[in-house]
Amino acid sequence: MKLIKIFIPYSINYVLFESTSNNKYNLYLYNDSYYFSLNSINNFIYINKDSNVIFIRSDKYNNYNMLMNTQLNNFLFSWDNIFYNKIKFTGKGFKFKKKINNLFLFFNRAHKCFFIGNNTILKRLSKNKVILLKNNFNHLIWDSMLIRQIRNNNIFTKRGLRFSRQTVLKKKGKTASK
Repeated sequence: MKLIKIFIPYSINYVLFESTSNNKYNLYLYNDSYYFSLNSINNFIYINKDSNVIFIRSDKYNNYNMLMNTQLNNFLFSWDNIFYNKIKFTGKGFKFKKKINNLFLFFNRAHKCFFIGNNTILKRLSKNKVILLKNNFNHLIWDSMLIRQIRNNNIFTKRGLRFSRQTVLKKKGKTASK
């Protein structure tokens, strides 16, 4: 027997329908913009109204229950919250231009480098910093990895794109022997 706990943010409303004949539960989660339906067969669902926690008791033990629990918690958390990631540009002569939610990068290359942000909000913080805002955490990580792979941080010159709190590795130079 496995017990799954899912926290519902207080801005999300819920309705639980249960059918006593076939032991089937339908849980509807909704707010002004989104709705989500969770159908459960042969499971027991209990909602603690004081703490807004859903308890789902499953008779079958499955390794994917924990994965579903974390993914569903992140999904419900992202309905009202926005995730962010900062990207920093280092290097002489590197520039970027932001138009709407698109990022055009000038890295002294012959070809054009750009990022088109779908449902991503880009904000320019300073001359060499940009912040990405998105309500889906997994898509934000994917988008920020795509931007960083355009020009990885060089270990010899420390030039390129990196996350704001990423550790910068420096290659040790040659030592002069006498």
